[in-house]
Amino acid sequence: LVVDAEPAALAAHLAERRRQGFSQNLNLLGEAVLGEREAARRLGAVAALIDRPDVDYVSVKISSVASQLNHWDWDGSLDRVSDRLRFLLRRAAASSPPTFVNLDMEEYRDLELTVAAFKRVLSEPEAAHQRAGIVLQAYLPDSFAALRDLVTWAAARQEAGGGEIKVRLVKGANLAMERGDATLHGWQPAPYATKAEVDANFKRCLDWVLRPARTRGVRLGVA
Repeated sequence: LVVDAEPAALAAHLAERRRQGFSQNLNLLGEAVLGEREAARRLGAVAALIDRPDVDYVSVKISSVASQLNHWDWDGSLDRVSDRLRFLLRRAAASSPPTFVNLDMEEYRDLELTVAAFKRVLSEPEAAHQRAGIVLQAYLPDSFAALRDLVTWAAARQEAGGGEIKVRLVKGANLAMERGDATLHGWQPAPYATKAEVDANFKRCLDWVLRPARTRGVRLGVA
């Protein structure tokens, strides 16, 4: 659903959905930002959602709260993204009730950086017990390896006394953008070329992960 984010209108919508028995995951519209002023504004807007007592689940993309990410400067970009995620998770843990934060995925180039920041911040002592989520897009061949990596890490985190993570598996929602970007640069698009391949990878991920030994520390969301 696309709803009005103005405080009064949003409050009315959330109250009505709650009365009907629905819970909701809020995701502010808007994709990659161009400058740090806009990134800071969007970071503040997400924090304001987290602070609301009628909101208990928000999704956010790293590209919407950190601008001009340079993948050649991997360490610097990872530090910046981790700082923003750490800020949001601290805010979420302090809210009442605690808010669940989910890291969404947009472009293929954000996959490794998003997973790395997610694991880094949730491995820190202050967030060791915090629950949080991450999305994986099955139309990317790399998603299967990312899933295995997250499952292995989450199991070790829980064995050390840490909390559970959620992995939400989706097909992928940015195919036209990925194809357009690849055409402009003259490279091979990152996603699979056919729906059959995407569906096969989606099923491969599900078939691999839905085992008792692999769901320790991981809750799976299927979209």
